[in-house]
Amino acid sequence: MGYKTIIEDDIDVLVAGAGLGGTGAAFEARYWGQNKKIVIAEKANIDRSGAVAQGLYAINCYMGTRFGENNPEDHVRYARIDLMGMVREDLAFDMARHVDSAVHQFEDWGMPIMRNEKTGAYLREGRWQIMIHGESYKPLVAEAAKNSADKVFNRVCVTHLLMDEAKENRVAGAVGFNVRTGNYHDRVLLTVL
Repeated sequence: MGYKTIIEDDIDVLVAGAGLGGTGAAFEARYWGQNKKIVIAEKANIDRSGAVAQGLYAINCYMGTRFGENNPEDHVRYARIDLMGMVREDLAFDMARHVDSAVHQFEDWGMPIMRNEKTGAYLREGRWQIMIHGESYKPLVAEAAKNSADKVFNRVCVTHLLMDEAKENRVAGAVGFNVRTGNYHDRVLLTVL
């Protein structure tokens, strides 16, 4: 059986891996780069790849500022104590400041989040976690990523980054292979996320 070489060029953004981080990167890349060509390469299948593929029963960090439950400063204080002072407080604050809007986005996409019937607030398991029916978590974010990308290559394992010969420490492309067919994939691009 002969193997094919597939060359995909003129890519602006290549997302290598489509777990939760990769799907989020593709969604954000489209938001910030509306005219960019975005390609995702995933060694498995985007719909069920990554650490959250089997589903979750909780989202581990939600401030609940709209319900008056916590604020970003509370989370920074928690992180400082929990990590015995070994924390970048500016980064913890920035993450805490944005986490609620990400959860609301997931809910807009169809994520079933459990709520208190009387108050409407999300049900909690501890101070920071909220309860979800997360069987559909990964397919929901995968759908958002697929809608954001120009092309998705499932079953393509990126094995090497190609460095730019003209600019030091700059990635110029990536190569990999299809784990089912053995076909070789060669990509020339500007940015790798």
